[in-house]
Parts: sequence; structure tokens; C-alpha cells
Amino acid sequence: MSALTKNINISDNNTSVTKISAQARIDYILRFSKQAILVIDESVEQNTTISNQLLANLPEQHNVAYVALSSQFNNIQIRCRIIEQLYTGELFDPEISLAVSVINLAKKSKQSISIVLDRAQHLSLQISHELTQLALIAKKSNLTVNVVMFGSLQAGRNIAINKSLFDNKLSLLSSQSGQLLSPTSSIFKKSSIKWSFSKRNKWLLSAAILLILISALVIKLLHLDSFNFAKPITALGSDNVSLTKTLSQPQTMVIESKNVSQSSSDITTDEIIKTYERAVPTDIYLSLVSPKTVVIKKNEPLPATSFDIISAITTSEADTVIETQLESAINVLPQEEQSTIPTSKVAINHTNSLQVDNDFYATKTGYVIQLSAFSDLALPQEYLKALDSIEYHIYQRLLNEQPLMVFTSKVYAEKSAAQAALSTLPALLLSRQPWIKPTSIVNNEINAFQSSQ
Repeated sequence: MSALTKNINISDNNTSVTKISAQARIDYILRFSKQAILVIDESVEQNTTISNQLLANLPEQHNVAYVALSSQFNNIQIRCRIIEQLYTGELFDPEISLAVSVINLAKKSKQSISIVLDRAQHLSLQISHELTQLALIAKKSNLTVNVVMFGSLQAGRNIAINKSLFDNKLSLLSSQSGQLLSPTSSIFKKSSIKWSFSKRNKWLLSAAILLILISALVIKLLHLDSFNFAKPITALGSDNVSLTKTLSQPQTMVIESKNVSQSSSDITTDEIIKTYERAVPTDIYLSLVSPKTVVIKKNEPLPATSFDIISAITTSEADTVIETQLESAINVLPQEEQSTIPTSKVAINHTNSLQVDNDFYATKTGYVIQLSAFSDLALPQEYLKALDSIEYHIYQRLLNEQPLMVFTSKVYAEKSAAQAALSTLPALLLSRQPWIKPTSIVNNEINAFQSSQ
């Protein structure tokens, strides 16, 4: 059984469709509708049998043209073969449509004409349309022109694709069942699409696969350590250090100090005691801007400078003037500087004298509260009154290459004691945000200042 039978779902056991002879169906159509006929079957032998039966049953007075087509024939060759078999010796123009040429010749001879074409899948759309036009014009002109074509399923697909050209002009017929077929039938639609892998398609497919591989490689590299910044950082083959974990922990710093009970001549580098304690942000800042710990030097008191004297003078009036202290400080200066110093009153501090005492911290170990720092000791009267309520001391240091006077509390042996004292300071002092610092850092700052002089 042919492939066509399988496609249209008609077999010998199928009783849903009444099978009739294809030859009988062809005779019926030619007698009553007089349309052109296309008989479809994949079997060449089946088509040949039906075409032979059709030719054998034609009357003797019929003028018949039979052409077995091939893919090598062009339109002009097909026209020539048909007309030469029908009218030998007649002149015609092979570039004129068959509908015109055959009708003109048929009007002269008044004979019945039958045109039988085998392997109609090789017909061009132009010739197929001319043959259907020929049958239609002959019917209207009361001429007998029978057009019967035999072809494969591809011939039917060509008609179905251009069905608007053949409406009511062509009958599609199944050679197996003798039934008429519609141009919209499912058998004329390709069941599956097969990809033709041409050279161009292969190159496109290869390029797509290459892009996929490159994308996968990039994604893989992004997961490696060299591309993953969230993983621990390894420096010079050392142990892995998690930057996130390290920053989330309290930072510590190393503070080097010396046993101040020993004399400066007995202290060596090996005897430096390293203590580890939790550092606050200010400690970290000071450890960066201040030099490393050096051996504490016992320096002789230096004569007071002009800056020291001016710093000891305030602009406000005080209840009592320490005349003798100011005169002793002025006497130390050179003669030319004494004449330029203005005579003014100095505020009294009931606990301390308002003077720099760098040596106070040299023999102390522990913690102090840094109250404030000034480059000019012309302090407000309110701040002076607040200082009178506590014990305080002053030392000198450098900041941005400029001398600075730093006010601190007394020295506390324990940091907890300094923290307790910090909370009891007057509100005016607390407004300047005082903080706790070790005396070792204070001594470092004093030594750095004295070294720069």
C-alpha cells in the first residue's frame, strides 16, 4: 500500500469511506463538471496503470496528447510537446499560453481533445494554471477539452499552497480510494520540519556552542578565590585572615612602657615590658601619629619662654594677683624681651598654678583624663571656674608642627578609677568630650615635643 493511503488514513479494512474506482470518478468528473483533474498517488506504477486505462477507454475520434514529464522540461518544451501531438504541422507560438493556443486550434478542427500528463509534480505553477484555464475556457466555449494529470503528493502540495488560483478549476483525486481531496486536507501539510544542516548552519551552531562554553568558563572563574572578594584574604602564604571577622572584633594595640622605678641608665631595650589592652579609636590614632616609645629622659627644667608667660596671662580680672610668680618668670627672660611683656593679672587656681609641668608625668604610671587642649591659654572665665573644682595638670606637645597645651586630670593607677572620675566631671568640662589616655602616651608626646626644641 502506498504512502498516500497511510497519510489519508484509508485502507482495505476501513469501512468509514466508500471506495470507488478512480477511473469511474475521472469519467464522472469529465462528463459533468468538466474540470481539470489531478490524480495523486506516490506509486508511479499505480498512476501509469490508471493513465493507460484512461487512454484505452477514449473513443477513436478523440485527439489525444500524452506527455511523460521530467524535471528537465521547461515551460516552452511542455507547450511544444502538447501542441505538436495534438496538431502536427500547425504553426503556433510556444511562448503563448496553452489556453490560447489550444482553444484557437480546437475551434478550427472541432475535435474532442484529451491531454494526459504523467508525473505532474514536475509541472511549474505557470503550466498548471494554464491547463486549468484551458479546461475552464473550453467548458464555457462548449468545446470538449479533457485535462487529466497524474502526480505524487508533492504535486498536490503545490496546488494546496496556491489554492486560490485553482478554486473551482481543478479536482484533486486519490487514486487509491477514488475520493475527492480538499486543498486544505492535512495530507498536504508537512508532518514535521527537518533541519537541513548546511555549512552555514553548522558554523552558526558551532559559534553558539562556543559562546555557551565561554560563558560557563567565566561563571566558573567568578567562583574562584581570585574573583571572590568575600572569601578570606591570604597574604604572602600566611594563614587565612577574614577581613570581615577581624574588623568586627575589638581592635588591640601594643603599648610599650618602662619600669619607671629603675634609673634611666639601667633601662635597656630588652627590659621593655609589653602590655596588651583593648584600644579605643583615639589610642589607635595617637599610635599612628606619635613616634615609637623611647627611653624617658630626665631633663633639667628649661627657662620659661615668651609663649609660656603669655599663656599664663588671662584677660579676665581675678580676685588676687600672683605678682611674685610673674616677676620670677619674667626675670628668667633676656633683658630685651622683658620690656615687651604686658603686666596683667593671672587667675588663681586654688589647687594648681596655671603653668606647664612636663616633669609631673615622668614618674607616673597609670591613666589620666585629657580635659582639653589649647594653643592659646586665654581661657573663658567659666572654663577657669570649672577647672578650679578639680586637680589638673598641663603638659606640652606638638600637633601639626605647632605647640599645644594639654590639660589633664591627676594620674589614676587603674583605668576603672579614671572612668569613674570621668563621669563626675562638671558639665562644662564634659561638653568638651574628655577621654582617657595612658601616661605612657603622654610621656611619648612630651618627649617628641622636647626633641623638636
